[in-house]
Amino acid sequence: MNIKTLKMISADQSEDIKKLDDSLGIYAEQILECDRVIKDAKVHKDLCMEKLKGAMGNHISARVSNYSLEWGFISYKAQPEKITPAKEARTIRKSSIKIKKI
Repeated sequence: MNIKTLKMISADQSEDIKKLDDSLGIYAEQILECDRVIKDAKVHKDLCMEKLKGAMGNHISARVSNYSLEWGFISYKAQPEKITPAKEARTIRKSSIKIKKI
């Protein structure tokens, strides 16, 4: 999209806020709850990972109960400096909705 198209879109939006049916509020609430659960799960996963890494030390392989653990390495080759090409200006719709409880 160019600036002219963006100005046309901005003029069409006319600052009014669409009032959705209250029955849809449960979806916004569930999304916020899912975000909280995902965040808590990530923190817990990171804590568990640190415990296992600390116990493994410098070893690449380990066993615990019925689990086999592998903590390997990734080797990267040297690469020449790259210059990214320019991109033209554009406007796209966001893929997710920002939700804030009011």
